Amino acid sequence: MLLKGLRDIASRQKWVAIAMATIVLGGILSVVSPVFLTLSNFQAILVQASVTSIMAIGMTFIILTAGIDISVGAILFVTSALFAQLMISTESYLLAFGVTIICATSLGALNGILVIRFAVSPLITTLATYSIYRGAAIHLTGAQNIPVPREMGFLGNGRILGVPVPILILIAVTILGIYVLNRTRLGVYARAIGNSERSAKETNLPVGRVTVAIYAFSGFVTGIAGLVLLARVGGLQSGIGIGIEFTVIAAVILGGTKLTGGSGTVIGSVIGAIFLVLIDNGLNLMNASPYIYDIVRGSVLLAAVAIDRYSAVRQRAALDAQRASLIAS
Repeated sequence: MLLKGLRDIASRQKWVAIAMATIVLGGILSVVSPVFLTLSNFQAILVQASVTSIMAIGMTFIILTAGIDISVGAILFVTSALFAQLMISTESYLLAFGVTIICATSLGALNGILVIRFAVSPLITTLATYSIYRGAAIHLTGAQNIPVPREMGFLGNGRILGVPVPILILIAVTILGIYVLNRTRLGVYARAIGNSERSAKETNLPVGRVTVAIYAFSGFVTGIAGLVLLARVGGLQSGIGIGIEFTVIAAVILGGTKLTGGSGTVIGSVIGAIFLVLIDNGLNLMNASPYIYDIVRGSVLLAAVAIDRYSAVRQRAALDAQRASLIAS
């Protein structure tokens, strides 16, 4: 009876499945290493997951519309590079912060405009902008590592009332994401577009404006994530953000957001990101080769896509069977 109840809950709320998997993995790691269950380690895991989680919140909205954004890692890099350069040239934290967030939001919006304007696959469009944005950042910095002022470290390593600042930022962005998804028209329209873009257009939903707004929102939170990461590592590095887009996408899919759009949750994406960090934590405890990490992440992403596809096929088969029974009756 208990197992059946859990299955029913998991079927209604897909993020419950990844939450259960995260708890199980955490239990296994606590047996492997007694240090795992300490408060300091738990905080360290959340801090490590904060950047990916924040970016995953924005990606959730994009995938909800059956879109994708490969350029988020490049947006993170170019906005981090812009912030570092502005801090050096102006020595104004507020100016650098404001310009960086506006830039990140604008780059995200540009992705949405290109997707709508040219009606090209979001995958191809953002793959192109990935190259453009990263190239612009490398040109801006000359591929040089740039240290940031010491006071900025508070954003990535500071604490407020004993809680690490990155965790507080993650909580704030998560609350914002949940509110936008569940309490605003943007979230409702995103689901509608993901379920059927054609139907959304036929009902006169502003598909173009919604798409641009969603990509802009993703750029906005990616800019925030970039500043947190920049503060954590203490400066700009030429390899920052490389490959993070695949981890972000994996977190969103693991969290229950359908690749075909129309269904997903913010909390599921955050838990998915934490799950991936736990995997890295486990590999580290086992002293695994660093080259194994990418193999495991890729395998997890492939498994998540396969599960998403299998779930879609089962759902379609159930609907077909329901229609057939209605016709027969």
